[in-house]
Amino acid sequence: MRPIDHFCAGLERSSLSLKRGESLDKKSAAYIAKTFVSLTGPVLGGGAAGRESAEDIFYRTLERCRNGSLEKIGALAAFFLGEHDGLMCLDDEDWEDIKETLEEVSEEINPDTLGALMGELVSRGKFG
Repeated sequence: MRPIDHFCAGLERSSLSLKRGESLDKKSAAYIAKTFVSLTGPVLGGGAAGRESAEDIFYRTLERCRNGSLEKIGALAAFFLGEHDGLMCLDDEDWEDIKETLEEVSEEINPDTLGALMGELVSRGKFG
């Protein structure tokens, strides 16, 4: 099982354990954030700025998750890891957040990775 698959399966289990309208408790959110950062932080530059940016976008996206669904978190991780299927749950605000995060880490991120992710934004009409 690929790391992104394992991560998304964990998100699904966490979502299913929530009652309707309930959100993650702080301990669960911190655990998922740590896992998200361990997956995406190295892509975003690997240093402290990359880890901090990964944690920031995680919590901003978590605030936008509705009805206990954590699908956006998985889609966000998949995007940064280059696993681009299943991104339909991301909305314009999510894409803008991705763009801003990539701009923030542009000095630290691998130039080839930055180019590929920005190219993905352009191909989706989300950069402009």
